[in-house]
Amino acid sequence: MNDAAWVMKIEKRIEQFSREYRLSYAKTERELAASFEIGCLHLLTNNYSKRASLALENLSEGAFRYLTTPAGNPNNFSWIKVQIAKKEFQLRQQVRIRSYLDADIAFTPDIVVLRGSAVVNETKEKDFANGKKRFFTVDSKAVVAAHECKSLVPFPELLISFIGTLIAAHTWFDVDGNAKVDNSGDHLAPSLFVGGSTNALQRRMVKALERVYPINIFTGLHDTQWRFDDDKSDLRYLRFNK
Repeated sequence: MNDAAWVMKIEKRIEQFSREYRLSYAKTERELAASFEIGCLHLLTNNYSKRASLALENLSEGAFRYLTTPAGNPNNFSWIKVQIAKKEFQLRQQVRIRSYLDADIAFTPDIVVLRGSAVVNETKEKDFANGKKRFFTVDSKAVVAAHECKSLVPFPELLISFIGTLIAAHTWFDVDGNAKVDNSGDHLAPSLFVGGSTNALQRRMVKALERVYPINIFTGLHDTQWRFDDDKSDLRYLRFNK
């Protein structure tokens, strides 16, 4: 068999394989990112279950409906009520935060922890979809912690960009250090969940950022979640000074 015939035979087999198994390999990058975000949500709920009472809210015919895109109406999707002692909180996906720094600073973390009284507001913004779609936001004063989930290989710019979320989303954060972190507490500190693993230099940067800011940066979650499994792990929780 000459080279041309061999190539044609292989191409034909590839086409046949693709036709038969295309559904198994049809996961898009967006679907993989959404699956990773859902996995991070489950890590958080499991973490809360050790010290809080959890309840599923706004189910759809008995099923939990995940929101994994900023385009959805948060009021139409499920969320988790977290009760710690007599205080209630909302654990939600993809709720846009309107920053206390300026009303025109609005962005959507992947997962947010809100005070129980938080309300998702809806307005029409002329600069958003030409005013044809509703603009859903929650005031940053209601935010306890905002978390980001990235199914990526970590790199310095990704790590440092999370500091913008910390500064813009949390009214309790200021240069005077209104919030500290400790190895126990009610709420996991604002966290960046990263799927890919770090190299030695990146690990140094992760540790440095955690020393400077009241945050967690979890990497290598595609391979392991040991920081959540180990009772003596170095998870960081929020401690407020006032």
